[in-house]
Amino acid sequence: MKNVGRISIRVVGLGLAVAACSFWLAAQAAEGSARVTAVRVGSADYSTDGVTWTALGGGEVLGPGTTLRTDAMGIVDLNLGKCGDYVRLTPGTTLRLSTMSYDQGAGETVINTEMYLSTGRIQGIIRKLSAASRFEVKTPVATYQIRGTRYEISATGRATVNEGLVEVLYTPAGATAAVRFEVPAGYTFEPSENSGRGGTIPTPGIVQDQLAEDLKDLRGGGVEGEKVQVWIPMPTWEIVDRPFDPAPGTLDSKPFRVPPVYNPTTEVAPRP
Repeated sequence: MKNVGRISIRVVGLGLAVAACSFWLAAQAAEGSARVTAVRVGSADYSTDGVTWTALGGGEVLGPGTTLRTDAMGIVDLNLGKCGDYVRLTPGTTLRLSTMSYDQGAGETVINTEMYLSTGRIQGIIRKLSAASRFEVKTPVATYQIRGTRYEISATGRATVNEGLVEVLYTPAGATAAVRFEVPAGYTFEPSENSGRGGTIPTPGIVQDQLAEDLKDLRGGGVEGEKVQVWIPMPTWEIVDRPFDPAPGTLDSKPFRVPPVYNPTTEVAPRP
């Protein structure tokens, strides 16, 4: 009987320990959110089910599972707080906030953030993360693992790093496994390099400088929920319908969108 009593006490004690551990884990885990800090120039909306869309005006707090999209002129700035700092949606962008959570342990915060960029382009700033944290941006082309940097990622696969480092997992056409690329500051990952096998190239100075300016404006710029009417997109060579140089005697150009002309293997001076 004494042994039975001891076993019962041990079982009860073990159950209390498991319950206490579960309560502690639950208390540590928290769902993250993204606050809309600015809607600039055009318009944007969001949906939690992919069917019903609501216009964004600034100030909204959005949870995991929310999809945002901007029109041809719209820009949206987000503050992910503990789940990844700042993200900007540029015109013509669709972004899903797939996962946002964080655990506050002893001396560090471990985050788990995943976003899916199906169209368009995002820019972002994220602080240096703990080794156990995960911040990923997925696109139809590749997966980008960001550990603390200033970056720009396009749904077409291009990723430019202004500061820090981005790891790219890219699966070329016909390949059975993803290839890992490290993209340091001052470089761009381009999936079309090496006959579609992907590669990194130096970022043109004019693009690097403009991205730095855009990110400066993103971090803490403006008033919470502000509707801003002025924003100049960074130069880009993603516009396929624009000739590199307007035809003589015409005004066939797109303001602020002059693409740089460069050989990816040779640095050249920026165009005046």
